[in-house]
Amino acid sequence: MKKLLLSLILLGSLNSFAQGDCASAINITANGTITAPAVTGVFSNSCYTHTTTDAAGPVYGIWYKYTPAANGEVTIDANLPVNVVPNSVDTKVSIFTGDCSALTCYDVNDDNATNFLSTLTFPVVGGTTYYIQWDNYWDGNGFDFTFNFTANTCIKPYYINAVTNLTATSATLNWDASVSAPSGYEVEYGLTGFTPGTGTVATTSTNSIALSGLNASVVYDYYIRSVCSVSSQSAWTEVNNLVLAKVCPYASGFDTTAQLQGWTTAGNGASFGLGTTAANAQSPTQYWIFNTNATAASNNWLFSPPFNLQAGEQVTVSFWTRCATSRSLRLTVGNANTTTAQTTQIWANPALLATTYAQQTAPAWTAPTAGIYYFAFNDISAAAAVATLRIDTTNFTSVLGTNDFLSSKFSVFPNPTNNVINFSNDQNAVVSTVELADLNGRVVKSSKVNATEGQISVSDLATGMYMMKITTDQGVAVKKIVKQ
Repeated sequence: MKKLLLSLILLGSLNSFAQGDCASAINITANGTITAPAVTGVFSNSCYTHTTTDAAGPVYGIWYKYTPAANGEVTIDANLPVNVVPNSVDTKVSIFTGDCSALTCYDVNDDNATNFLSTLTFPVVGGTTYYIQWDNYWDGNGFDFTFNFTANTCIKPYYINAVTNLTATSATLNWDASVSAPSGYEVEYGLTGFTPGTGTVATTSTNSIALSGLNASVVYDYYIRSVCSVSSQSAWTEVNNLVLAKVCPYASGFDTTAQLQGWTTAGNGASFGLGTTAANAQSPTQYWIFNTNATAASNNWLFSPPFNLQAGEQVTVSFWTRCATSRSLRLTVGNANTTTAQTTQIWANPALLATTYAQQTAPAWTAPTAGIYYFAFNDISAAAAVATLRIDTTNFTSVLGTNDFLSSKFSVFPNPTNNVINFSNDQNAVVSTVELADLNGRVVKSSKVNATEGQISVSDLATGMYMMKITTDQGVAVKKIVKQ
């Protein structure tokens, strides 16, 4: 058993042995370092749904509890030198509220950003008891962790919820209310990578805010803080991403941060991820890789960013694959980036084999109604000891169905023209951007609008024909114009 690191003279005494179930959880009364015993107690799975450990053994837990005297923040950290090589430990922790007969999952952490040791900070309310369960899903050995409570009267929001009302140019941001019950919140946002303090700041009295008039189909960063009084604000949250809905055409080779934003994953184990060996990529440097599980069939998912599609829009997805042994892959589509929402199969190959990269093209799929859709690659290969499947250079193109209708509702005039093109529509479609492209597809002019009508100058363009792409909250209209 590792020795207790806490100086009892300075920080007070902590019981170094956790108990085996919630009812007998050891009460933490002071900040410091705690030595946990081997994990052999009762496991509660209301945070995680494991029924066995990663090695297919029984799942156990050990328990602590803490009741703060005031509002504040607690940090639990197992990322300590005593827990790493050569005494390597792999920890996992759950936090609960309620009582032992009806626990409610409050927060969790498996690994921190650098290793397999848990680090978690969470807000707490004075007088509420928080139960801490460490489990043996990865490792049942004893370990040390630090516990630190800091009182705070103005606490930032901690839990950011899913974006709603998503379009190509607007979205509603949502989060759980701060435990400080502030009078309102400030949200600072800007194009991804912006420097905090240089973005746009918006205020709201509730724990949500609607943003509109955004740049079409791009990625924004945003931060949130609580406003507890005129002179009291919390710290800002960590950066969050708002991935606005894409419109076709769209491509990603997984090579840059921008190309990766909006892609999400799910699956049965750590058998998927980003490949970074450039020699193994079809695109310049990176690719997505699925690895088969050794003991069970794979069920691993890679979800696309959201797409804003119109009713009748026909989408064709092409991508490149490489696998040295036979694999089973399918492409699906649904209205959310979750496994349960992916209800429509577009393409499947149960015996995919390509020792060098080969392009796959799925049959065109037609959106039944206007809305947000996600595409997904689903690896469902049989169990195998060593086998990989690489996916790279994805392309999403479409033939506009409803967008053809929208195009007919836009007027562009005068056409032909020498100086400016005016545009308007009778559908109340709010235009976000207007792009002019030559017949080679090269964009020669772009303008932001945020109105149902407007104009764009063409006086500086060469004589000839151009395609005018009008992106709106109801779809994309394309018109031919002639510059005299």
